Amino acid sequence: MNVLFLALTVDMGVYQGDSTHVGELTANLRRMGYRVRLVARRSGNHKGWKDPLFHCVSRSPKPPGDFMRLLQLLLSMMRGAYFILRYLGKSDLLYTRDRFSMLLAFLPSRFLRKPIVYEVNGLTSEQRKMHGDYFLNWMYVKLLETLDKLAFINAHSVICVTDSIRNFYCKRYPQLADKFITVNNGVNRKLFHPFLDYKEVFDLRARLGFDESDDIIAYVGNLSLWQGVEYLVRCAPAVVEKNPAVRFMIIGRGPTYDTCLKLAEELKVADKFKFVGQVPYPSLAHYINVADVCVAPYTRDIPNCPIKIYEYLACGKPVVCSDIPGIDNLRKDGLLTLVEPSNPQALASALLSVLADMDGRLAQRENAPAKVADYTWENSAKRVAEICDQTTGVNKPHAD
Repeated sequence: MNVLFLALTVDMGVYQGDSTHVGELTANLRRMGYRVRLVARRSGNHKGWKDPLFHCVSRSPKPPGDFMRLLQLLLSMMRGAYFILRYLGKSDLLYTRDRFSMLLAFLPSRFLRKPIVYEVNGLTSEQRKMHGDYFLNWMYVKLLETLDKLAFINAHSVICVTDSIRNFYCKRYPQLADKFITVNNGVNRKLFHPFLDYKEVFDLRARLGFDESDDIIAYVGNLSLWQGVEYLVRCAPAVVEKNPAVRFMIIGRGPTYDTCLKLAEELKVADKFKFVGQVPYPSLAHYINVADVCVAPYTRDIPNCPIKIYEYLACGKPVVCSDIPGIDNLRKDGLLTLVEPSNPQALASALLSVLADMDGRLAQRENAPAKVADYTWENSAKRVAEICDQTTGVNKPHAD
């Protein structure tokens, strides 16, 4: 089967949840015999990137400011339109994971009678509301909601990465409920697992400037408003007051990066934070293995897709997480320590409690990887493949 995969807003040159999802899903579908042609962005170093089925719509990193990001999006859409017109006729199915790709593709796909599978990874319109109550933002939210409805109407199937996202849209669009299907995110267990070589872990700790006696709390991911890294910084004074050995390691970048740096200085805990920035995806498990506790301090009860949580658990790490929709499948077995969103006092208390429970930390290292063994990208790709086959009427994938 030939699949045209559109991800115009995803930068494959930067590690974050969306690029991980697209890269892993594409790779696993190809291993199953699907011929997946990917259209996306790619910034950064291009050496060694040899993929004849990858087509780049932008080589620039995400710029600062709404206007420049809009300009980049428009230019990406122009290039994306070219690739759609060039390759859609040779494809059996169109797979798209963002509204703007869908906006470009739904008329050509209807004209050429190509079915569409649309993927939803979060409630972007709900997250956008956090940016403020001003008129332009209100207009942008309404635009996103309109594009959502357009996408859902024109898609054959809509893949949601959590049950809570699916339930949200089933409630909002009950007439389209039959289209929504859950396919959970996964983890690459070949990369993410507990490291048995403690010397490797201690060497990386030393290179990062940590002592062997430090208790390291790690956050991995995009520093967006709803990810709540600001609340992790706000809880730091209470944590280090009770446990002076604590150090915080922040891996990733995003809109609140500078805000968090400034806040750490204002709260006089800057010396307790190590802002690592972006790291290559294959190296990420090394940094997670350095940590004693990992954290996902989401700010609101908006359904989310916790790729980072799967990665934490696969490495056998204790996880402190905001109690939000989207983690329902991980609540059992005591895998997560849940706290109220946007509550730095509760977050500090939970982190201190987990750090003090050495027996619990050792048990997590032993048990957690097995508990998430079924949440692999291979299994996610198999489920997506089933949906694509049902959509096109093909029973088996085949190499082209």
